[in-house]
Amino acid sequence: MIYEVFNGPKSEFEKRLPTEKILTLSSLVRIISPKEEFVPEVEANYEALVIFSDEYSGVADFFIEGFLTYSSLYAKILGYEKIIMQNPPAKVKQQLASIKESKFVQIHNYSYSNLKKRHLKKIKEDFEKIIFGQPKVKRELLASLYSLTNKGTHKPTVIMLYGPSSVGKTETAKLINSIINPTGQLFRKQLSMFHNEKFMNYIFGDKSNSFAKDLLDRETNIILLDEFDKAHPMFYSAFYQLFDEGIYTDKYYEVCLENTIIFCTSNYLDEKEIRKSLGDPIYSRFDHFISFNELEKEAKLSIIESIYDEEIKKFSKIDQVLIQEKNIKEKLKEKVDSMRNAREIRKVMVQTMSYVLIENL
Repeated sequence: MIYEVFNGPKSEFEKRLPTEKILTLSSLVRIISPKEEFVPEVEANYEALVIFSDEYSGVADFFIEGFLTYSSLYAKILGYEKIIMQNPPAKVKQQLASIKESKFVQIHNYSYSNLKKRHLKKIKEDFEKIIFGQPKVKRELLASLYSLTNKGTHKPTVIMLYGPSSVGKTETAKLINSIINPTGQLFRKQLSMFHNEKFMNYIFGDKSNSFAKDLLDRETNIILLDEFDKAHPMFYSAFYQLFDEGIYTDKYYEVCLENTIIFCTSNYLDEKEIRKSLGDPIYSRFDHFISFNELEKEAKLSIIESIYDEEIKKFSKIDQVLIQEKNIKEKLKEKVDSMRNAREIRKVMVQTMSYVLIENL
Protein backbone atom coordinates (compact mmCIF):
# COMPACT_ATOMS: atom_id res chain seq x y z
CA MET A 1 0.00 0.00 0.00
CA ILE A 2 1.26 3.47 -0.92
CA TYR A 3 0.27 6.31 1.41
CA GLU A 4 0.53 9.78 -0.13
CA VAL A 5 0.13 12.73 2.24
CA PHE A 6 -0.46 16.27 1.07
CA ASN A 7 -0.31 19.12 3.58
CA GLY A 8 -1.98 22.19 2.14
CA PRO A 9 -5.15 23.72 0.64
CA LYS A 10 -7.90 21.75 -1.08
CA SER A 11 -7.49 23.57 -4.41
CA GLU A 12 -3.91 22.28 -4.73
CA PHE A 13 -4.75 18.82 -3.37
CA GLU A 14 -7.36 18.31 -6.10
CA LYS A 15 -4.72 18.89 -8.79
CA ARG A 16 -2.84 15.80 -7.58
CA LEU A 17 -5.75 13.38 -7.79
CA PRO A 18 -6.37 10.71 -10.45
CA THR A 19 -9.14 11.65 -12.86
CA GLU A 20 -11.06 8.40 -12.50
CA LYS A 21 -11.50 5.27 -10.39
CA ILE A 22 -11.16 7.07 -7.08
CA LEU A 23 -13.05 6.29 -3.91
CA THR A 24 -13.51 9.03 -1.32
CA LEU A 25 -13.65 8.34 2.39
CA SER A 26 -17.26 9.57 2.46
CA SER A 27 -18.17 7.03 -0.23
CA LEU A 28 -16.36 4.30 1.68
CA VAL A 29 -18.40 5.09 4.78
CA ARG A 30 -21.60 4.75 2.73
CA ILE A 31 -20.45 1.40 1.37
CA ILE A 32 -19.84 0.01 4.85
CA SER A 33 -22.95 -1.63 6.19
CA PRO A 34 -24.22 -0.46 9.61
CA LYS A 35 -24.26 -4.10 10.67
CA GLU A 36 -21.32 -5.51 8.73
CA GLU A 37 -17.74 -4.37 8.33
CA PHE A 38 -18.01 -4.24 4.55
CA VAL A 39 -20.17 -5.24 1.60
CA PRO A 40 -18.39 -8.08 -0.21
CA GLU A 41 -20.25 -7.71 -3.52
CA VAL A 42 -18.81 -4.23 -4.22
CA GLU A 43 -16.75 -4.23 -7.41
CA ALA A 44 -13.01 -4.03 -6.62
CA ASN A 45 -11.76 -1.68 -9.32
CA TYR A 46 -10.74 1.52 -7.55
CA GLU A 47 -7.31 3.00 -8.20
CA ALA A 48 -7.06 5.06 -5.02
CA LEU A 49 -8.80 5.96 -1.79
CA VAL A 50 -8.90 9.75 -1.56
CA ILE A 51 -9.43 11.51 1.78
CA PHE A 52 -10.16 15.24 1.95
CA SER A 53 -9.42 17.09 5.18
CA ASP A 54 -13.10 17.60 6.00
CA GLU A 55 -13.86 13.86 5.76
CA TYR A 56 -11.96 12.57 8.80
CA SER A 57 -14.68 13.84 11.12
CA GLY A 58 -17.23 11.68 9.30
CA VAL A 59 -15.82 8.39 10.56
CA ALA A 60 -15.77 6.87 14.03
CA ASP A 61 -12.77 7.38 16.29
CA PHE A 62 -11.86 3.68 16.11
CA PHE A 63 -11.29 4.02 12.36
CA ILE A 64 -8.84 6.89 12.86
CA GLU A 65 -7.08 5.10 15.72
CA GLY A 66 -6.69 1.94 13.62
CA PHE A 67 -6.29 3.72 10.30
CA LEU A 68 -3.58 1.45 8.82
CA THR A 69 -5.47 -1.71 9.76
CA TYR A 70 -8.88 -0.65 8.44
CA SER A 71 -7.60 1.05 5.28
CA SER A 72 -5.70 -2.14 4.37
CA LEU A 73 -8.72 -4.32 5.17
CA TYR A 74 -11.02 -2.44 2.81
CA ALA A 75 -8.30 -2.24 0.15
CA LYS A 76 -8.50 -6.03 -0.22
CA ILE A 77 -12.20 -5.76 -0.97
CA LEU A 78 -12.28 -2.58 -3.06
CA GLY A 79 -9.03 -2.97 -4.96
CA TYR A 80 -7.24 0.34 -4.30
CA GLU A 81 -3.46 0.22 -3.81
CA LYS A 82 -2.91 3.86 -2.95
CA ILE A 83 -4.37 6.16 -0.30
CA ILE A 84 -4.09 9.90 -1.00
CA MET A 85 -4.73 12.09 2.04
CA GLN A 86 -5.10 15.82 2.60
CA ASN A 87 -4.01 17.15 6.00
CA PRO A 88 -4.43 13.95 8.04
CA PRO A 89 -4.86 14.31 11.83
CA ALA A 90 -1.99 13.65 14.21
CA LYS A 91 -3.09 10.10 15.07
CA VAL A 92 -2.95 9.09 11.41
CA LYS A 93 0.45 10.72 10.97
CA GLN A 94 1.78 8.83 13.98
CA GLN A 95 0.73 5.53 12.43
CA LEU A 96 2.32 6.43 9.11
CA ALA A 97 5.56 7.27 10.93
CA SER A 98 5.68 3.66 12.17
CA ILE A 99 6.04 2.34 8.62
CA LYS A 100 9.72 1.50 8.30
CA GLU A 101 9.89 1.38 4.51
CA SER A 102 9.93 5.07 3.55
CA LYS A 103 9.06 4.30 -0.07
CA PHE A 104 5.53 3.42 1.04
CA VAL A 105 4.88 6.87 2.56
CA GLN A 106 5.18 9.96 0.36
CA ILE A 107 4.79 13.38 1.99
CA HIS A 108 4.23 16.57 0.01
CA ASN A 109 4.03 20.01 1.63
CA TYR A 110 2.42 22.89 -0.22
CA SER A 111 4.92 25.66 -0.88
CA TYR A 112 3.44 28.97 0.26
CA SER A 113 4.61 32.20 -1.33
CA ASN A 114 7.09 33.89 0.99
CA LEU A 115 7.96 37.57 1.25
CA LYS A 116 10.60 38.78 -1.23
CA LYS A 117 12.23 42.16 -1.71
CA ARG A 118 10.17 42.66 -4.88
CA HIS A 119 7.07 42.35 -2.69
CA LEU A 120 8.38 45.03 -0.33
CA LYS A 121 8.97 47.31 -3.29
CA LYS A 122 5.40 46.74 -4.50
CA ILE A 123 4.03 47.40 -1.00
CA LYS A 124 6.00 50.65 -0.89
CA GLU A 125 4.60 51.70 -4.28
CA ASP A 126 0.96 50.73 -3.69
CA PHE A 127 0.39 51.36 0.01
CA GLU A 128 -0.81 54.96 -0.22
CA LYS A 129 -3.08 54.11 -3.16
CA ILE A 130 -5.10 51.88 -0.86
CA ILE A 131 -4.40 53.09 2.70
CA PHE A 132 -4.95 56.84 3.02
CA GLY A 133 -3.39 59.19 5.55
CA GLN A 134 -1.01 56.70 7.21
CA PRO A 135 2.54 57.42 5.87
CA LYS A 136 4.14 56.49 9.19
CA VAL A 137 2.44 53.09 9.09
CA LYS A 138 3.97 52.39 5.68
CA ARG A 139 7.51 53.04 6.94
CA GLU A 140 7.09 50.99 10.09
CA LEU A 141 5.43 48.15 8.23
CA LEU A 142 8.24 47.88 5.68
CA ALA A 143 10.83 47.95 8.44
CA SER A 144 8.95 45.25 10.38
CA LEU A 145 8.79 42.93 7.38
CA TYR A 146 12.25 43.45 5.88
CA SER A 147 14.03 40.75 7.92
CA LEU A 148 11.70 38.11 6.46
CA THR A 149 13.46 38.56 3.11
CA ASN A 150 16.70 37.19 4.60
CA LYS A 151 17.69 33.62 3.72
CA GLY A 152 16.53 30.69 5.80
CA THR A 153 13.46 29.74 7.76
CA HIS A 154 11.79 32.27 10.00
CA LYS A 155 9.37 31.99 12.88
CA PRO A 156 6.16 33.96 12.35
CA THR A 157 6.41 37.74 12.41
CA VAL A 158 3.56 38.87 14.67
CA ILE A 159 2.38 42.46 14.26
CA MET A 160 -0.27 44.33 16.22
CA LEU A 161 -1.99 46.99 14.13
CA TYR A 162 -3.81 49.30 16.54
CA GLY A 163 -5.73 52.55 16.52
CA PRO A 164 -9.20 53.96 15.74
CA SER A 165 -11.80 51.93 13.89
CA SER A 166 -11.95 51.85 10.08
CA VAL A 167 -8.73 53.72 9.29
CA GLY A 168 -6.97 50.99 7.28
CA LYS A 169 -5.82 48.20 9.62
CA THR A 170 -7.72 45.34 8.02
CA GLU A 171 -7.12 46.78 4.55
CA THR A 172 -3.37 46.72 5.27
CA ALA A 173 -3.45 42.95 5.83
CA LYS A 174 -5.52 42.49 2.68
CA LEU A 175 -3.05 44.56 0.67
CA ILE A 176 -0.04 42.56 1.88
CA ASN A 177 -1.78 39.31 1.04
CA SER A 178 -2.82 40.49 -2.43
CA ILE A 179 0.80 41.33 -3.24
CA ILE A 180 2.47 38.22 -1.81
CA ASN A 181 -0.34 35.75 -2.64
CA PRO A 182 -2.44 37.25 -5.45
CA THR A 183 -4.33 33.97 -6.01
CA GLY A 184 -4.68 32.93 -2.35
CA GLN A 185 -7.50 34.05 -0.09
CA LEU A 186 -6.43 35.90 3.05
CA PHE A 187 -6.76 33.72 6.16
CA ARG A 188 -8.97 35.88 8.39
CA LYS A 189 -10.65 35.13 11.70
CA GLN A 190 -12.90 37.55 13.59
CA LEU A 191 -11.87 37.12 17.22
CA SER A 192 -14.66 39.33 18.53
CA MET A 193 -16.86 36.23 18.20
CA PHE A 194 -14.67 34.11 20.50
CA HIS A 195 -16.57 34.25 23.76
CA ASN A 196 -18.41 30.97 24.32
CA GLU A 197 -17.85 27.22 24.63
CA LYS A 198 -18.39 26.69 20.90
CA PHE A 199 -15.31 28.75 20.11
CA MET A 200 -13.42 27.19 23.02
CA ASN A 201 -13.73 23.85 21.20
CA TYR A 202 -12.82 25.50 17.92
CA ILE A 203 -9.59 26.95 19.33
CA PHE A 204 -8.46 24.11 21.56
CA GLY A 205 -9.51 21.20 19.37
CA ASP A 206 -12.69 19.81 17.83
CA LYS A 207 -12.93 16.77 15.59
CA SER A 208 -15.05 18.38 12.90
CA ASN A 209 -14.19 22.07 13.04
CA SER A 210 -11.07 23.65 14.50
CA PHE A 211 -8.66 26.54 14.13
CA ALA A 212 -5.78 24.09 13.56
CA LYS A 213 -7.64 22.32 10.75
CA ASP A 214 -8.47 25.66 9.10
CA LEU A 215 -4.80 26.65 9.33
CA LEU A 216 -3.83 23.45 7.52
CA ASP A 217 -6.39 24.22 4.80
CA ARG A 218 -5.27 27.84 4.36
CA GLU A 219 -4.24 29.19 0.94
CA THR A 220 -1.78 31.81 2.16
CA ASN A 221 0.93 32.53 4.71
CA ILE A 222 -0.71 35.83 5.68
CA ILE A 223 -2.97 35.48 8.72
CA LEU A 224 -5.31 38.14 10.07
CA LEU A 225 -6.71 37.84 13.59
CA ASP A 226 -9.16 40.72 13.44
CA GLU A 227 -10.42 42.50 16.57
CA PHE A 228 -7.92 40.63 18.73
CA ASP A 229 -8.76 42.89 21.66
CA LYS A 230 -12.39 41.73 21.73
CA ALA A 231 -11.70 38.01 22.27
CA HIS A 232 -12.13 36.50 25.73
CA PRO A 233 -8.72 36.49 27.50
CA MET A 234 -8.94 32.71 28.02
CA PHE A 235 -8.16 32.26 24.31
CA TYR A 236 -4.83 34.11 24.40
CA SER A 237 -2.90 31.14 25.82
CA ALA A 238 -3.72 29.18 22.66
CA PHE A 239 -1.47 31.55 20.69
CA TYR A 240 1.65 31.41 22.89
CA GLN A 241 3.47 28.66 21.01
CA LEU A 242 2.17 29.87 17.64
CA PHE A 243 3.58 33.37 18.16
CA ASP A 244 6.84 32.07 19.69
CA GLU A 245 7.72 29.13 17.46
CA GLY A 246 5.22 28.94 14.63
CA ILE A 247 3.67 25.72 15.95
CA TYR A 248 -0.03 25.33 16.67
CA THR A 249 -1.34 22.15 18.27
CA ASP A 250 -4.67 20.90 19.56
CA LYS A 251 -6.13 17.49 20.39
CA TYR A 252 -6.21 16.37 16.75
CA TYR A 253 -3.74 18.37 14.68
CA GLU A 254 -0.31 19.98 14.65
CA VAL A 255 0.45 22.85 12.27
CA CYS A 256 3.81 24.39 11.34
CA LEU A 257 3.61 28.03 10.22
CA GLU A 258 7.13 28.93 9.13
CA ASN A 259 7.67 32.27 7.38
CA THR A 260 4.15 33.38 8.23
CA ILE A 261 3.07 36.98 8.78
CA ILE A 262 0.42 37.26 11.49
CA PHE A 263 -1.51 40.52 11.79
CA CYS A 264 -3.67 41.23 14.83
CA THR A 265 -5.89 44.30 14.87
CA SER A 266 -7.30 46.22 17.81
CA ASN A 267 -8.79 49.59 18.73
CA TYR A 268 -6.28 50.32 21.48
CA LEU A 269 -4.82 53.82 21.36
CA ASP A 270 -1.32 53.17 22.75
CA GLU A 271 1.04 50.35 23.76
CA LYS A 272 0.53 51.02 27.45
CA GLU A 273 -3.17 50.25 27.05
CA ILE A 274 -2.36 47.12 25.02
CA ARG A 275 -0.04 45.77 27.69
CA LYS A 276 -2.48 46.49 30.50
CA SER A 277 -5.48 44.95 28.71
CA LEU A 278 -3.87 41.89 27.16
CA GLY A 279 -1.37 41.10 29.90
CA ASP A 280 2.38 40.54 29.67
CA PRO A 281 2.32 36.88 28.53
CA ILE A 282 0.69 37.68 25.18
CA TYR A 283 1.94 41.27 24.91
CA SER A 284 5.58 40.13 25.06
CA ARG A 285 5.05 37.74 22.15
CA PHE A 286 4.28 40.48 19.62
CA ASP A 287 7.26 41.43 17.46
CA HIS A 288 5.99 44.85 16.40
CA PHE A 289 3.30 47.36 17.32
CA ILE A 290 2.18 49.75 14.57
CA SER A 291 -0.11 52.67 15.38
CA PHE A 292 -2.75 54.07 13.02
CA ASN A 293 -3.87 57.71 13.35
CA GLU A 294 -7.27 59.35 13.10
CA LEU A 295 -7.91 60.37 9.50
CA GLU A 296 -7.06 63.93 8.50
CA LYS A 297 -9.32 65.85 6.13
CA GLU A 298 -7.07 65.22 3.12
CA ALA A 299 -7.17 61.47 3.73
CA LYS A 300 -10.96 61.47 4.02
CA LEU A 301 -11.25 63.38 0.73
CA SER A 302 -9.11 60.71 -0.95
CA ILE A 303 -11.31 57.99 0.56
CA ILE A 304 -14.42 59.70 -0.84
CA GLU A 305 -12.84 59.60 -4.31
CA SER A 306 -11.88 55.94 -3.96
CA ILE A 307 -15.20 54.73 -2.54
CA TYR A 308 -17.20 56.72 -5.09
CA ASP A 309 -15.31 55.09 -7.96
CA GLU A 310 -15.75 51.66 -6.37
CA GLU A 311 -19.45 51.95 -5.54
CA ILE A 312 -20.74 53.58 -8.72
CA LYS A 313 -19.46 50.64 -10.78
CA LYS A 314 -21.98 48.40 -8.99
CA PHE A 315 -24.95 50.23 -10.55
CA SER A 316 -26.39 49.93 -14.04
CA LYS A 317 -25.36 52.43 -16.73
CA ILE A 318 -28.67 54.25 -16.41
CA ASP A 319 -28.33 54.54 -12.64
CA GLN A 320 -24.75 55.76 -12.99
CA VAL A 321 -25.90 58.66 -15.17
CA LEU A 322 -28.53 59.67 -12.59
CA ILE A 323 -25.97 59.55 -9.78
CA GLN A 324 -23.45 61.61 -11.73
CA GLU A 325 -26.05 64.24 -12.53
CA LYS A 326 -26.55 64.91 -8.79
CA ASN A 327 -22.85 65.61 -8.11
CA ILE A 328 -22.96 63.34 -5.06
CA LYS A 329 -19.21 63.13 -4.71
CA GLU A 330 -18.77 66.89 -4.46
CA LYS A 331 -21.65 67.23 -2.03
CA LEU A 332 -20.10 64.64 0.27
CA LYS A 333 -16.77 66.42 0.12
CA GLU A 334 -18.48 69.51 1.49
CA LYS A 335 -19.59 67.44 4.52
CA VAL A 336 -16.29 65.61 4.98
CA ASP A 337 -15.64 67.06 8.44
CA SER A 338 -18.73 65.32 9.82
CA MET A 339 -17.53 61.85 8.75
CA ARG A 340 -14.98 60.07 10.93
CA ASN A 341 -13.70 57.09 8.96
CA ALA A 342 -13.92 54.97 5.81
CA ARG A 343 -16.79 52.85 7.10
CA GLU A 344 -18.93 55.90 7.76
CA ILE A 345 -18.01 57.46 4.41
CA ARG A 346 -19.06 54.30 2.57
CA LYS A 347 -22.34 54.09 4.48
CA VAL A 348 -23.25 57.71 3.70
CA MET A 349 -22.09 57.32 0.08
CA VAL A 350 -24.25 54.26 -0.64
CA GLN A 351 -27.25 55.72 1.16
CA THR A 352 -27.02 59.01 -0.72
CA MET A 353 -26.73 57.23 -4.07
CA SER A 354 -29.82 55.18 -3.20
CA TYR A 355 -31.86 58.27 -2.26
CA VAL A 356 -31.16 59.71 -5.71
CA LEU A 357 -32.28 56.55 -7.45
CA ILE A 358 -35.51 55.92 -5.55
CA GLU A 359 -36.74 59.33 -6.65
CA ASN A 360 -36.75 57.99 -10.22
CA LEU A 361 -38.56 54.72 -9.55
